[in-house]
Amino acid sequence: MADFRVRVSTEAFGAGTWDKVSVSIVGTREESPPLPLDNLGKEFTAGAEEDFQVTLPKDVGQVLLLRVHKAPPALPLLGPLAPDAWFCRWFQLTPPRGGPHLFPCYQWLEGAGSLVLQEGTAKVSRADHHPLLQQQRQEELQARQEMYQWKAYNPGWPHCLDKRTVKDLDLNIKYSTAKNANFYLQAGSAFAEMKIKGLLDRKGLWRSLNEMKRIFNFRKTPAAEHAFEHWQEDAFFASQFLNGLNPVLIRRCHYLPKNFPVTDAMVASVLGPGTSLQAELEKGSLFLVDHGILSGIHTNVINGKPQFSAAPMTLLYQSPGCGPLLPLAIQLSQSPGPHSPIFLPTDDKWDWLLAKTWVRNAEFSFHEALTHLLHSHLLPEVFTLATLRQLPHCHPLFKSTGIGIEGFSELIQRNMKQLNYSLLCLPEDIQTRGVEDIPGYYYRDDGMQIWGIPSSLETREALVQYVTMVIFNCSAKHAAVSAGQFDACAWMPNLPPSMQLPPPTSKGLATREGFIATLPPVNATCDVILALWLLSKEPGDRRPLGTYPDEHFTEEAPRRSIATFQSHLAQISRAIQERNRGLVLPYTYLDPPLIENSVSI
Repeated sequence: MADFRVRVSTEAFGAGTWDKVSVSIVGTREESPPLPLDNLGKEFTAGAEEDFQVTLPKDVGQVLLLRVHKAPPALPLLGPLAPDAWFCRWFQLTPPRGGPHLFPCYQWLEGAGSLVLQEGTAKVSRADHHPLLQQQRQEELQARQEMYQWKAYNPGWPHCLDKRTVKDLDLNIKYSTAKNANFYLQAGSAFAEMKIKGLLDRKGLWRSLNEMKRIFNFRKTPAAEHAFEHWQEDAFFASQFLNGLNPVLIRRCHYLPKNFPVTDAMVASVLGPGTSLQAELEKGSLFLVDHGILSGIHTNVINGKPQFSAAPMTLLYQSPGCGPLLPLAIQLSQSPGPHSPIFLPTDDKWDWLLAKTWVRNAEFSFHEALTHLLHSHLLPEVFTLATLRQLPHCHPLFKSTGIGIEGFSELIQRNMKQLNYSLLCLPEDIQTRGVEDIPGYYYRDDGMQIWGIPSSLETREALVQYVTMVIFNCSAKHAAVSAGQFDACAWMPNLPPSMQLPPPTSKGLATREGFIATLPPVNATCDVILALWLLSKEPGDRRPLGTYPDEHFTEEAPRRSIATFQSHLAQISRAIQERNRGLVLPYTYLDPPLIENSVSI
């Protein structure tokens, strides 16, 4: 007989249990019977760490596994109580001789059942030298693959988890109670504020730009106020391709596309004397943003009225020195001709502003369907589900957008055909787009610091790159393309979610009234601003990048690696904050303390 001490840690915030818990110790010789963890009074209360003494009737040999049993207590006359959920952080098992064994758990045990835990030393499969460890690994994988199954949500989309609603999810992959409560409290208060203002039920046009200021007072941020003050300026329009919510489309232009026939005469006023388009192309100072993937996309119907979409091409010029990036020309379709004019900064004010606003609408559609939904939610779900299935121990804005669910689906199908591994790796993406040296590109600068891994799946380096790609896309990139959604759209003309009139086919006809009539109706505007405010605001229970409250690693080496990583992130944060002090519009989305460890909203 041998006495073991068992220490158990329970998570705080409603994670305790009334159920009875016992453990079986699995060793190289045999497995002990279930040993009750029972002291006088209530055990396993939220936030508690408790000690228990258990006696093994026989020597089980070297400890391999810990089997945890949980069952509701039986009360006289009442019978067993309904099972509840318990979040266990870890078990620590101390034998009569030798040091303690730590068994990380960090998961919910819901209802009655058993759970098998391995000691916390990280191991790949070939390190499981005992047959019982190999068997346990296979059984755990089989159980996970049965619990987390694939399905095709839509043809051409990435596969996803085979569950119908959030209620069907396993408790371990749901929002925490605190996060869930905060989310719905925020949504309720924001909805009530809009309802009181009488805007959610108004299906008509905005009366004027001044009237839009009524809604602009809704939860303003410094970045949103900057957008309101500068949205008509060419330099701000161009800067959003670098540091706005969709900083992934701009690329260096080495030659003008044949379907974008810009001439020297068109752009001479911006380029200035002594140069030409060809000269600037050779110097590498011209950049292109092409929304061609939107061409012919299915559009939505809002308030019974069909919406419109464009597939614009935008030519930009990086002025000499540290001058601003400026737009040179905009064509609102992929087919040049008399009914698809090229709009220029020298055009009438309302012609040029309307052309830029169509580009911003294309940015909204591309960003929400592809950069945000596909690349930062649907693909991370693939990575997550693959991890859950293969390694032992999900929100589009359809109703009020110009392209709707069918357009979103069509865009995702198109982009999935173009998607490749390099696009998901920031260093290769930056190089492919030729934007290594464009000044003021803070998404690139901050993102490259956080990436921090050299490139090279046939080698260890290739595996490191792949894991880095997954981590970066599920954390930093999601922050870069999600956190600024409200900042960009709070002043709706800067990022209209839909357009109610078709793109202009000639110049000289745009007016203030026509501009307003093209913008989305009042209720659709408010729907989208509400949604993007919620999606830009982390609903509590935050876990910033590099913060690991679940201590799965017990060895000294990974603990040192984590500490080094945290120190590196702190240095990056200090550098970003120092740079931001000198910027009129600070770029904060990739400041490490503001980046969540994973896609969390």
